[in-house]
Formats: sequence, structure tokens, C-alpha cells
Amino acid sequence: MSPEVITADFFTKQHRVTGQIFTGDRRLSDVLNDELYSYVEPRQAKVARVIEPEKVVYSYPSVILMKEAIVFALLTGARSNGTESRISKYVEKKPYDVLFTIPPYEISGRLYLRGTGDPRTLMIRETGRFVPMTEARVVFTLFPKIEFSGEVAIVNKALLEVVGALESPDTTP
Repeated sequence: MSPEVITADFFTKQHRVTGQIFTGDRRLSDVLNDELYSYVEPRQAKVARVIEPEKVVYSYPSVILMKEAIVFALLTGARSNGTESRISKYVEKKPYDVLFTIPPYEISGRLYLRGTGDPRTLMIRETGRFVPMTEARVVFTLFPKIEFSGEVAIVNKALLEVVGALESPDTTP
């Protein structure tokens, strides 16, 4: 697989940073969980306030974004990369519909976890600080009309306040 650059939106509590990230042959969640670096460096970065998410207030060739400040990253219109290097690492996972609250956001979607039991406990045991979910929908709770959605949201579980989970219904024939 050739080195890959993806475009992602990174949300802090007050800002949305859109930029390109070099991921190589890894997924963005792997890059965010890489403990060798405490930051990511989005290139061609556009910074907007969450309250006005489409209004770019700053543009830079690159910015340093501290991982601990990232509430979640959002991928839209792009499939998760890194699948070739992960095929041999596949472990069967069970889907759960979840709600995470991290003020000022409510983040809902589908989480895939290994094992069985209480999905809230399983999620806490998952390794890594950042947890990916699919079919993501985000509400900015201070202004609930402001919403974001994407194929994948990668959530900073260290910032979680509330975790609610339902086992997804079995859809196999």
C-alpha cells in the first residue's frame, strides 16, 4: 500500500480543525493512539469555531494539535485506510449502538467491541485512548441545531463523562 494522506476534521471543545494527515499504511485511530507522539500535525489546516463551523477564522500551512485536546476526529466520505496491514489482525467484534457525552458534545454511533458482556465495561478495557465508532452523529449541546456526521468518529475516551450502550439487533438471516 502506498503512503496515504487523508483529510479529517478534528474537534476540540471550541474549535474545528480541518486538515490533511499523513497516515501511511495505518488507520487514523492508530495514528491518534501512537504513544510516541503527543500531537498530530494537520497540513493545509483550516480553523473554525464550532459555533460557526463553516466560517474559517484561520488558515495555516500546518498546525500542531495536542492529542489530549482532541475531543474527537471525524472522517466523512472516505473509507478507513490501513486495511491491508490489518487483515491478519482481524478479531471478531460485536456491534453496539452507543451514546458518549463529552461536554459540549453528544456523540452517537455504532461501536464494535471484542468479547461479550457489558459494552460499557468492554469499551473502557479497549486499549488506546481513541476509540473509533461508525455511523457517527454529533450534536453540539450548547446549540443543538449544530450537528456533524461522518462515516467514522474517533473519540477521546479519556474525556468521556457518560457512556450509554445498547446491543445492536442481530440482522443476519
